Amino acid sequence: MKKFAFALAFSVAALAGPALADTMENAYGNTIVVTYANGAEARYYFNADGTMQVLTPSGDTVSGAYEIDGDQICFTPDGGERGCTAYVGGKNVGDSWTQTGTDGAEVDVRLEAGR
Repeated sequence: MKKFAFALAFSVAALAGPALADTMENAYGNTIVVTYANGAEARYYFNADGTMQVLTPSGDTVSGAYEIDGDQICFTPDGGERGCTAYVGGKNVGDSWTQTGTDGAEVDVRLEAGR
């Protein structure tokens, strides 16, 4: 079974329903860039239908699904295992932040305009 560690994390900023939707809604049509401690970057493309694609630092594309589950965001790569981490609301295009990924490593995250 394929296993892919999604390092993207969304820390909890607010737990109200509308706040949980805004970061994801702002990500649709845009790109979430995750920078790892070694400087490598992954690019995440989220879609309103719950699907996503990740362009990994090695140039591979991984497809899968995501869902907001309470105060967490969960990722399931096609043929892989689900991983969850805390979710943050309130992020807009141009914002950047530091978080802990699903693998426990700290990453830098930014929301960029366009794909």
